[in-house]
Amino acid sequence: MTWSSGRVRVEAGELAGALTPDFSVKIFRGVPFAAPPVGALRWRPPQKAKSWSGVRPALKNGPCCTQAPRPRGSISDFGEEPHSEDCLYLNIWSAASEPDERRPVMVWIHGGGFCYGSGSIPLFDGENLARRGVVVVAINYRLGPLGFLAHPDLNAESPHGSSGNFGFLDQIAALEWVRDNIAGFGGDPGCITIFGQSVGSSSVCCLVASPLTRGLIHRAICQSGGSMAPEGAPGGGSMQTLEQAVDRGRAFAARHRANSVDAMRTIPAADLQLPPPGVSGAELARAQAQLRLSGWLIVDGHAIPESVHAIYAAGQQNRIPLISGANSHEGSAQPAAASLQALESDIRARFGALSEAFFEDCQIHSASDPLEAARIALGERGFNWQNWTQLRLHAQTIGAPAFGYYFSRTQPFPPGAVFRENTTGNLGAFHTAEIPFVFDNLARRDWPWKDEDRAYADAMASFWVNFARTGDPNGQGLPEWPRYEPETQMVMVFDAVAQAGALPNRTRMDFWDRHFEALRAGARLR
Repeated sequence: MTWSSGRVRVEAGELAGALTPDFSVKIFRGVPFAAPPVGALRWRPPQKAKSWSGVRPALKNGPCCTQAPRPRGSISDFGEEPHSEDCLYLNIWSAASEPDERRPVMVWIHGGGFCYGSGSIPLFDGENLARRGVVVVAINYRLGPLGFLAHPDLNAESPHGSSGNFGFLDQIAALEWVRDNIAGFGGDPGCITIFGQSVGSSSVCCLVASPLTRGLIHRAICQSGGSMAPEGAPGGGSMQTLEQAVDRGRAFAARHRANSVDAMRTIPAADLQLPPPGVSGAELARAQAQLRLSGWLIVDGHAIPESVHAIYAAGQQNRIPLISGANSHEGSAQPAAASLQALESDIRARFGALSEAFFEDCQIHSASDPLEAARIALGERGFNWQNWTQLRLHAQTIGAPAFGYYFSRTQPFPPGAVFRENTTGNLGAFHTAEIPFVFDNLARRDWPWKDEDRAYADAMASFWVNFARTGDPNGQGLPEWPRYEPETQMVMVFDAVAQAGALPNRTRMDFWDRHFEALRAGARLR
């Protein structure tokens, strides 16, 4: 067994990975970090990976969790991946010359609404980050009902009396595997940064809050997502109460005509995860909505003991350095209202007494395109406000280093390309736009990038790697990124150039503060 040839021993056995053509980066794909969660292990906490004899090839990506396909031709479509309920695998990239180098480790948690995605999507390839001196790990976890189903039978099986966060527990199991094995890949188990985007960012937000991650994580980066909204609140950034999740689990079982979880464990995974075949239109939309509601993080009293907002507000989260931020056009790919009249009716139904404040503070009527302005503002509700709130609370309550950002760099989005169904054109710095810059992977999208884009990606990747190394993103040759302080409230603005500044659209964040505080007050009154 020799590290130079791409072989390494982990707890479960020996792995043989691949080397890049220049022999400088070793890549290990499809590494099991837990036992297959199938059969009797469906809807149970992840178990230790089983040992193997001989040398296990680590050359192919493991399957992602069973899921519906992404829209073909959209920018979220990177081709077919193998799908399976047996999905608990991770990939590793390391440029360490010797396995005892103790390089910083960056663990990526993918997004996809807890219904889609994997750690093997080409945009998340860790080679370019690894060349900068870190060991990169990208993980899978259980999704949808397979990952987040709560049910009275499952509560009864649990020593904690709760259920549902199985996909979240998978993430923790992957971090435990990294702690126990990453030293063999040249990584430092005492310097682990978790980073994620969208619901991957929501997961990171919760992992920082969870008592189960003490000692497992040492830095955190949240990109476009958090878990700061009151449980059960409609819209992004919300979580389920255990009671809500159990009610949805009962309804889910009833739709599958199953009178027990044991009966549901015999149903094929695809039947649980995918809409029924042949449905379309409104029926398909309802089925997809039910699947999304059956796959979401839960305040379960164990892995997530209480409201994440309350945990941060009380300073009970992990005391580690944090980067948190979002993009300028998070909502640009969401459907706009059909008319101004329809928008006003919808806003009044959503926000009641705060409706006029929404139109004023979010500057809707004064915008050149009120419908587009409302779409962007509503996107900030589910994303920007989540990150902004996490950043403020983290800095205020525990005093750990915190750094905020706002990504608004114009994208060379090809004319006519599709982001999602029925969405084309220039979408600004849309949801996911920062990812190829962070990974320095612009080449993974065949867009008309310019040299200045590539230089920008080099700078962003350097910020992220510096943070993983030291807990501070600053470094030689980079613009100064100020630490977030409650008095100054400065962030890094990634626009045409990267420079420190005040958070844009602050009045809109203030509006969302009032909105969510009203929801929390309402929750307390019920």
